[in-house]
Amino acid sequence: MKLLALLTTAPLLLISSTALAASQPDLGVTIAAPSVHVDATGRYTVTVRNTGNRNAAGVILTIQLPRTNTSPAVHVMGTLGARDSRCTRTGTALTCTLNTVVRNGGSTAVWFDIALPYSTAALAFSATATTTTQPETNPFNNTANHTATQLFYPTTVSGPINADHRSCTGTSLTSFFECTLYPSSIQGFDAVLEADTSITLVGATGYTGTWTFTGPDQLRLEYFYNGLSEALIETRSVGGGCFEGPMQSGAWTVMYEVCLH
Repeated sequence: MKLLALLTTAPLLLISSTALAASQPDLGVTIAAPSVHVDATGRYTVTVRNTGNRNAAGVILTIQLPRTNTSPAVHVMGTLGARDSRCTRTGTALTCTLNTVVRNGGSTAVWFDIALPYSTAALAFSATATTTTQPETNPFNNTANHTATQLFYPTTVSGPINADHRSCTGTSLTSFFECTLYPSSIQGFDAVLEADTSITLVGATGYTGTWTFTGPDQLRLEYFYNGLSEALIETRSVGGGCFEGPMQSGAWTVMYEVCLH
């Protein structure tokens, strides 16, 4: 009877499912981006933080860099420079081995330098962290996304001035940078932007044109053949007296670089 009374009166020790699940990591990712002009090198910093109450082991950070629209090979849309020693590049991505990120707000940051060209499409980054310590409290905050802001160079244009044109043609191109990856695809011609906003094409019989500088960094060029509109090119100032932009021709995109001197 004494044993029975002890069993019925002693407090019960209950282990809730919440307590069992409480010891978990929780990785979060943020991207800090620089504010730089097109074609200028800026440093990106990606931070992985563990707000859970368990260390996260075997942490890998994968950073997807902006990609070209070239085919069949796809490249990084930009010039990748120095980077954190923990990161290796494979194709258009960086894979960073971070090992353990400690619990309760522990963090680690990686960095990389990249110069981004002018692109008519968004220059998008993504960064995703994974851990071998499972499960996580919240597995849905492991990825951060960022779209680069492009800064151009305010300038002025007055004629007459020589204008060297270079271009290449492809499907869905968004940047003259894509042309420079395949130099043999680039063709060019010379022109003069006249003081009256007309364009004289050197050695091109039947071709004329007009130009408009809409400022602070936009140059619009239109070319005609025997009086009919042949090409309309909308460009932005990328520095060094050069402008870049697209011309659409049916299913093809022609990316132009126009350098004034």
